[in-house]
Amino acid sequence: MFVLKNAWFTIRRHAARSLVMVLVCLVVAASATTAATVLQADTRARTTDYESQQVDAVISPRKGTKASPLGWNEYSKYAQRLQMDGMQYKAYFHETADINPEGLTQSGTYSLVGVSDKQAEPTLPHGPFVLDQGKGLDYASQNTSGTQTVLISKQMAQVNKLKVGDTLTIKDPRQQDQQVKLTVSGIYHYRKAADQAANRAIYTAYPTFAMLGLDTASKPGDPGHELLVAFVLDSPSTYQKFIKELRKDGLKASQYDIDSPSLKDYQRRMEPVHQAADQARTVIILVCLLGGLILLGCLFLMLHGRANEIGMAITIGVHKARLGWQFALETLLLTLPGLALGLALGTAISRPLGRSLFHLGSLTSMPHAGLIWKIILIGLAVCLVLALAAAARVVAFRTAQLYTNDLEDEA
Repeated sequence: MFVLKNAWFTIRRHAARSLVMVLVCLVVAASATTAATVLQADTRARTTDYESQQVDAVISPRKGTKASPLGWNEYSKYAQRLQMDGMQYKAYFHETADINPEGLTQSGTYSLVGVSDKQAEPTLPHGPFVLDQGKGLDYASQNTSGTQTVLISKQMAQVNKLKVGDTLTIKDPRQQDQQVKLTVSGIYHYRKAADQAANRAIYTAYPTFAMLGLDTASKPGDPGHELLVAFVLDSPSTYQKFIKELRKDGLKASQYDIDSPSLKDYQRRMEPVHQAADQARTVIILVCLLGGLILLGCLFLMLHGRANEIGMAITIGVHKARLGWQFALETLLLTLPGLALGLALGTAISRPLGRSLFHLGSLTSMPHAGLIWKIILIGLAVCLVLALAAAARVVAFRTAQLYTNDLEDEA
């Protein structure tokens, strides 16, 4: 009780210095907890969330080479090889060929794009579109009446005075004397600004594209004929295995690239999170350094000029161990409450700050228990070091000073 009473008296006597120590511990702990939560989100983005991504793998000729785009025969060969290796995958695709609709006033070449399913829409040659009028493409089945439906751009509809339900007439590429009528089921516009070629793109479900024979009238790489096939894999690790298997099967790295648009998009979306993590690391370093210097300064002021007090206490019979415990307790009574309050505050504000200040979005979460315990242990270690430093001041006091003028000089 004697030790606690004396320690509390010293704290109250130097209230300003004591308050500074509590506030510094609070700010450092709160800042470290918030910044560590940002690092936690970044680690999650790089590990757990990254590995849970579904990956689309796209094969394309390497720029600067004379490699030809892959056709259906090559894709079928690689698909069969992957099945033989027991690799599970799905696929989506779209194929483009030039057509010449009759009776349209807009000049330029038109293209018909056969789309396999809705999953392929974000990777369309001119970017994703938004439906303005009518219905989207029916990927599930073809019309029982034999009607072939298409989507046209808003600009194309306005220039040619077309509306939902009207028909387009094109020549059958296999029999030029035959005509095929395509019914406009919807009108679209692009999410981003598009050029004239993009607005002359006509979209349809792939069965219609194949029914017209456009998949065999020319081949990928011919003028106006493009093919994109994406293999959909369940994880980035499977994607890496996929690349190795295709390279072993003869797809040369010097001629063909294998990329993943979905992984690139994920990494682009996670870039702000990585930048926030870099900022958080800087915050932790600066706050800890500055806070440590302030605490050391406060500790120096707390111990400076107390040789006379130590000497008087020893003279009246107070043991050094008891006096050292008093000095240590003075620091613990200030640093431990500051640490606890800082942890509570940091836990409370880390989630809203992560969303508003660091723009972490759905990655923002409460600090994990493991992270809290790590900060607690580091904080307790710092508090213990400061307490031991205070106690060491008493231990370092030389009893011989009681019989010299050193006490008056130091005081």
